[in-house]
Amino acid sequence: MRNPSFRTCAFGLIALCALSHPWVAHAQTNYPEKPITLVVPFTPGSGSDIVARIIAKGLTESMKATVVIENKPGANGAVGAQAVARAKPDGYTLLLGSATANAVNYAFFPGKLGYEPSSFDMVAGLGASDVSMYIQSGQPWKNIQDLIAEAKKNPGKLSCGSGNAVTQVACEYFKRRAGIDVVTVPYKSNSQSLTDLAGAQLAFAFSDSTAAQAFVASTKVRALASAGVKRNSVAPEVSTFAEQGLKDFEFTAWTAVFAPAGIPVPVAEKLNAAINRLSDGGEMAQLRSKAGSTAMVMDLAGAKRFVNREISSWKKYVEETGVKADQ
Repeated sequence: MRNPSFRTCAFGLIALCALSHPWVAHAQTNYPEKPITLVVPFTPGSGSDIVARIIAKGLTESMKATVVIENKPGANGAVGAQAVARAKPDGYTLLLGSATANAVNYAFFPGKLGYEPSSFDMVAGLGASDVSMYIQSGQPWKNIQDLIAEAKKNPGKLSCGSGNAVTQVACEYFKRRAGIDVVTVPYKSNSQSLTDLAGAQLAFAFSDSTAAQAFVASTKVRALASAGVKRNSVAPEVSTFAEQGLKDFEFTAWTAVFAPAGIPVPVAEKLNAAINRLSDGGEMAQLRSKAGSTAMVMDLAGAKRFVNREISSWKKYVEETGVKADQ
């Protein structure tokens, strides 16, 4: 029988030779040479989708290769994330990742997602924005205390809309902290929950500011409280949960670009540099100024540290609060 160590060594040499082969080096140096697919695991019109389309347009112009958006919503972003996790790690299939798909989901569905943190390499950060509670503009509530009083008068009759894992945790945590009986209604995206909120199908909903800005601009919905550490610069009139008496109620949504684990470093570095340039100016800067979000510009090492911290903190948060995905 052939020595297993010899076989392992042989395979290692073959892999090393393949990586050093001229065509591999050419592929990495000349990347991209064909269209890139950017998978968005939420519906068109969601905050992630809005950001993805700006990034796709910018990368198409700067990298001279078409970037195609492919929406794959479902299961709190897990459907789209699964598809990317199984793709070839060559830089031609990317994920518009988020706090939901790439952090909270691991705590919500441990071992059941079809992907793990090790399934991805974070290529670049995009932006972060505080989550806020929104209500229909016609509602008489002036603050969360008014809403809580209404909920206590009508237990089980008010509903909270959530469009991803982050906002679902926000709904459940608010119910627990406020001591009220409210029904959480899950949607495939925050834009869908806000649509029903505008149509008076929900009492209130949580959303990131990017997805909510069009609804706020239409005057159909308004923010009742911000889950930020401080007030949003775009809506300074909206006080925080802490200012309204609910301390330690802070939620931040973020987006980033991920690739299947094992993407060649030169390709990842090209993408990181190109996305950082887009994220720090142009249409992305305009979007952030309207939504009050902040840029997340970081190198590959910083991106790895960031996502590891987020996964750890969300796991601790979900475990401590006892919030379940099926609530």
